[in-house]
Amino acid sequence: MNWSLLNIATNFNNLRYSVGIAMMFNGFPLIFFIRDTLGIGPASSVFTAMFFGLALAMMVPMHLFKRLYKPNVILLNLGLGFLLLTLYYFFFINKQGKAVADIGNYVFIFGFLILLLHVPNDVKETLVMMLFLMSLFTNVTLVYSILKDPNWTPGMRAAVSFANEGAQPGGNPHITARNGIICMLTALVMLNRTPGIFTKLFLFFSVLFSLGVVVISLAKSSYLAVGLMAAAYFILHFKVSNIFSAIGSAFKLRNMAFIVLILIGIRYFLIRYGNVLDMLLGYWDIFENRIMDVIFTSTGVRITDTADTDASAMGRVGGFGEFTETLFSWDVFLGRGYKSDYLDVPLLESWVSHGIFGFVFFAGFNFFLFIYAMREIKRYTNPLTTFLAYFFLSLMVLLFTGGRPYDIAFWFPYLVMIRFLGIKYLDNISRRQVKTQLTTVTS
Repeated sequence: MNWSLLNIATNFNNLRYSVGIAMMFNGFPLIFFIRDTLGIGPASSVFTAMFFGLALAMMVPMHLFKRLYKPNVILLNLGLGFLLLTLYYFFFINKQGKAVADIGNYVFIFGFLILLLHVPNDVKETLVMMLFLMSLFTNVTLVYSILKDPNWTPGMRAAVSFANEGAQPGGNPHITARNGIICMLTALVMLNRTPGIFTKLFLFFSVLFSLGVVVISLAKSSYLAVGLMAAAYFILHFKVSNIFSAIGSAFKLRNMAFIVLILIGIRYFLIRYGNVLDMLLGYWDIFENRIMDVIFTSTGVRITDTADTDASAMGRVGGFGEFTETLFSWDVFLGRGYKSDYLDVPLLESWVSHGIFGFVFFAGFNFFLFIYAMREIKRYTNPLTTFLAYFFLSLMVLLFTGGRPYDIAFWFPYLVMIRFLGIKYLDNISRRQVKTQLTTVTS
């Protein structure tokens, strides 16, 4: 973690690019805090549009349409193919109506993509740091929001309550969990390359704080995402020799001091805030009960006596029935039309609504994203691409558990991945050039 990157005088352009991208990538938690907790701005989609408009304005470069940077071409073609196909369906095969919000979503998606193509490669270190700082700040605002909410009590899902009438009660805990995952991942990818012991401690406790936020969100998809990330790391990086090297390095003076400070910090926290740990354990019990409910709903197997039908899981079971019905009808080719059915399973909805071509573009896009993510997790190019690779695993879970295939909650992160994941960076090219020059000199 390089604090000098926050110097406005020397890093102004990268900072404004990074703030704009971070606002688009993970802006909803901040929007909810400003709009619903602080009561600033209208409690409607108008404020969201203003927020994203400001983010895009911060990304406008001085060289607009004069200098473009090459993205991942395969992801760009597949992603654009799906977006243009759904845009066609929106205008011409649409029985749901042409809502202003849908038009706005496409405007922001294509505007964000165009501006991302103007962002230089050397923004990557600043962007990771800005994503971390903004998500950490939002974690703090979440705690403030639920403490100020008279209707929230321990045991409830943690989220910012919406202020507009008729809104979803209790807010959106999936946004809370997503922000916690972003903060946790960015802190972890920077932790390994941070030299200062106090900065390491700051990042480490940010990871624990973020993990606590994920736990109290009670979002089952995020729990599964954390498990997938851990599994991907151990499968691609774990070696028995790493255990012995880790034990040996732990006895170095600097590392021992770091471990001692962590243990002191944890002990102080448990003594002073022991009730917080009890609350987290209580949330874990609630999560276990909900998992039993999902298993009972999906399979009919009652593992515990208290297992009951889970409403959200039942909705997805019904959505699979809609998919099967489409699969054995003429709609299998062209689909039923834009937003014809809400399946809560984006991968299946891409076929039901947009036919086989929609499924091929959307599934193909996510398949290649998975390939690039696994490759990046294995080789670790730089903190930004490593973060994006792990974060895709959380989006991959959502492909089967919630949302729609054209949600901006998917496509804003997707566009950042199109721009930065799986391409050759300038720093790698520079190292290769230096290596070539050294070979020429010595030969």
